Amino acid sequence: MNTGPIIALLFMFALFVLAMARVGWGYYAVRRDAREEWPLFSLTKAGQAKDMNEARFVDAYVRAHGPRGLLYAAITLLAALLVTPLAVMLLTGFYAAFIAQPDAAKAASSSFSGAVSSQLRLDGPLVYAFFLFFGLIASWGLTAFAIAWRFHRKRPGDLDDELQGLPDSDAPLPPRARPRPKWSPLVRTKDGLKLPQQIRRDALDAAKPDEKESST
Repeated sequence: MNTGPIIALLFMFALFVLAMARVGWGYYAVRRDAREEWPLFSLTKAGQAKDMNEARFVDAYVRAHGPRGLLYAAITLLAALLVTPLAVMLLTGFYAAFIAQPDAAKAASSSFSGAVSSQLRLDGPLVYAFFLFFGLIASWGLTAFAIAWRFHRKRPGDLDDELQGLPDSDAPLPPRARPRPKWSPLVRTKDGLKLPQQIRRDALDAAKPDEKESST
């Protein structure tokens, strides 16, 4: 019996258990920090905190600072564990139906495993192992892609964004402009993005009518 796949699955399960233990401790630590931050937040930002209680602040703090990446990594491991047996069955069935050479002597085999075993003796186990190896990698890759897509689609903002998004808040924060990249020389103004030279030129042009009026 080939114990390699079983050992791999047990290793993935052990990683999942360790990751979930770390996730649980991480969320506990973040909630503890949030409860410690609340008194200072309610004092320094009283206007924003007047219509907010500690529980809502803690929830926003956890969304902003929780170990979300590690949680999704653990979910990916669990999904791979659940997908692997199903992928093996589907790939084996596909191989037996469309790739393996027919065995006339065993064509009347009544069991699926007997038919696959006879076909493997014709094609050789390495062909099936090659097909199964890359098929499993493809199934794991698709699983990771789907979870990563959801991870980025549901990505939370920073603490201010999460506090601003709380329902029934009478003290919303003003929308913040997206920061400019450090490599860009453009500066954001009320008239759009401009070069510093354009801003100075516009300031001089705006001052010229005043100079003409003062001279007259």
